Amino acid sequence: MGDVVELPPFKPTAEATIEDAVRDPAFNYEVEPGRVELEALAKVAFAAQGCTERRWGGCLRAAPSAGATYPLQLYIIALNVEGLEAGVYKYRSHAPRLHSLERVASGRHWEDECGFVLLFEERAERTTSVYGERGYMYVREEVGHAAQGAVLEASVLGLSARVRELERPPLGLRAAYCVEVGVRGRRVGERRLGGGALPPPPKPMMSLEEAMLARRSIRRYKPIPLALAELSAVLAWSAAGVVRPYPQLPGGYRVESCVVVREVEGLRAGVYMYDAQGHSLASTLGGDLSRTLARACLGQEWVENAAANIVMYTPAPSAAAEVEAGMMGQCLYLAATSLRLGTVAVGAFYDDEVASILRLRGRPLYVFPLGKP
Repeated sequence: MGDVVELPPFKPTAEATIEDAVRDPAFNYEVEPGRVELEALAKVAFAAQGCTERRWGGCLRAAPSAGATYPLQLYIIALNVEGLEAGVYKYRSHAPRLHSLERVASGRHWEDECGFVLLFEERAERTTSVYGERGYMYVREEVGHAAQGAVLEASVLGLSARVRELERPPLGLRAAYCVEVGVRGRRVGERRLGGGALPPPPKPMMSLEEAMLARRSIRRYKPIPLALAELSAVLAWSAAGVVRPYPQLPGGYRVESCVVVREVEGLRAGVYMYDAQGHSLASTLGGDLSRTLARACLGQEWVENAAANIVMYTPAPSAAAEVEAGMMGQCLYLAATSLRLGTVAVGAFYDDEVASILRLRGRPLYVFPLGKP
């Protein structure tokens, strides 16, 4: 076992909300050379894979995992971090808010200039042993959740961050994606969200860091309609804009979404396609399809009981689309939590049936029931 560095315990001290984080995201800035504080590294790493609570004999993490299989091992390459020797470290978090680094190699092991790099090693067998071939999709979606958690935290800390695909991971790690984090440099993009037809979102009820600690998969909902402004907020903070709330992977955005409405104030039951650029909904099918959708989701009753279901799909199926769905999904989880709404990531369904029921022009990736817990 290498040298162990105890990281500062995670404390939700930043007041910025998810609305603040997606309005001025870390990926809209160049990464500049410069020293990053150790506490910033600790917070960004925690947002990706930190333990938020112990339950059922294990840790719940900041990023959700299919069946709590947790196939990711986070490694950090420290390049220019105050008080931390340059090297490769394994991230560990086995108790709520507590975490540490174990050094596995000294030296830089990275060409680009930044403060530190997060690499997500994929141990897919942990998930595929339970879910078979479909488990590979779940693993890639989990990479997206973890990466976006890191990007959001970097945003509220005033850092820059970019998500990259890896061609040759260092030290032979089985990692396909990384997040480079560093000092915020020149602005290279801007998030613009037009008014659209949906109402303005309400204010979040907690900070982003508080939402990260509180986020859980919620499967029971009260028989209470959603306010249209609440649905508007969840969509705005997870999917809206010409530049969306998460980084664009090479090749452009691949994920689209629709909303299956059962009980939302101001909307009739039915299916609505979401226009991310215009932040608007267009009706495509009438009637309550929640029960039919639940059957296609292997009878998961929370799909039927939710006030609405947000369904992500891709016209161009690929591994990158699955990672993107995870990034959008992490935003959606934290948006719902910030409004004290409940949701859960559903990946188990019959693809063809969901696509047929909703008349999707593509492959479904995720179903997110949404309701009031």
